Amino acid sequence: MCFLCSADPVEEDPRKTNVNKFSVSMMDAPRTDPICCLGSCVCPCCAQIYIRRKALHYDMTNYRCCQGYMDGFVPCLKSGECGESSCPNMCLCLEAFLCNGCAVSSTRLLVMDRHRLQPDEWDNRIIRCNNCLQVVSIVCDLLAICVSGAQDCAQMLHCVAQCTYASTQGCMTAQVNVELDERSRTEAPSYQDMERV
Repeated sequence: MCFLCSADPVEEDPRKTNVNKFSVSMMDAPRTDPICCLGSCVCPCCAQIYIRRKALHYDMTNYRCCQGYMDGFVPCLKSGECGESSCPNMCLCLEAFLCNGCAVSSTRLLVMDRHRLQPDEWDNRIIRCNNCLQVVSIVCDLLAICVSGAQDCAQMLHCVAQCTYASTQGCMTAQVNVELDERSRTEAPSYQDMERV
């Protein structure tokens, strides 16, 4: 199904001109970091709390709701005005449990912006395929309200959409985890021998 989705970057995406690439694509992330991928599929909220804290170098003074990437989607919510300064860990927990998809995307965007990473063609396909299935699932759920025989089809498609979301966010989380590990290895201060005088 991913083959049917476009690999082109989003037209107004400022990251499409970034010079660096992820260490591993979303498609290869489960093979590179299977524990993180599976853990994120099984317990997505805890995985998002862990990966955001890791992306912020465990400095929660830098935490903002969705790191500001979702500002404007919900008119009454704006990052920095949700109590993050007084209770950043609680706010991150709420974000991960209530808006898991936004938490996943925000952490990935944060890492992409920090390291000037461009999205991979297959990443775009996988994300678009997931988004398409979510929309089709919602449409089928709405049709099932009106059409009496469509409930079974809507249930099946809902299950497929949920499994697709779980695997997509698992791949995305593993990709970000691998990138953070690679960056911490290359950016760590080098060991120096000391000489006695």
